[in-house]
Amino acid sequence: MKKLNLIALLLFIATSIASADCIMVKELKVEFKNASTTFMDNEKENAKIEEFKDFINKTNLYVLIEGHTNKLSNARYNYELSTNRAVKVMNKLTSKGLKQSHIRAMGFGESTPLYSNNTAEGLEKNRRVIAEVFNTPEELNTYVENSKKRIKDIKFKEQR
Repeated sequence: MKKLNLIALLLFIATSIASADCIMVKELKVEFKNASTTFMDNEKENAKIEEFKDFINKTNLYVLIEGHTNKLSNARYNYELSTNRAVKVMNKLTSKGLKQSHIRAMGFGESTPLYSNNTAEGLEKNRRVIAEVFNTPEELNTYVENSKKRIKDIKFKEQR
């Protein structure tokens, strides 16, 4: 099976953003086997996940794991795959000791591309898992509810 590199796009943001917005994103690499939710489970990946779990626990912050895909499969499949991958990463973090009350997972499918899906590089970069970090559970819950509303009518539509 071909290896698929899902990059968790996590950039440090120096200042806090308005309530209900992400305050930080931290870079992780989470690798899955192609078109699956099976981790590659390499040492670097495990170390990054352990480091991220420790950071969230020490700071008492809250996190949403977001799964995203490119447009290569049908939209319904992509939505389900992105959701399952986000849940898989969430479960990995909780199995390593992240408090269940501090983490949620959500799939976005192909609804939120950051790059052109018309290039190989864009397709690869749109396959990602992102961890969004929040100060409070209320900020996290507001972000999740707003995101659900935003993608409600597009999550099963094919992107161009």
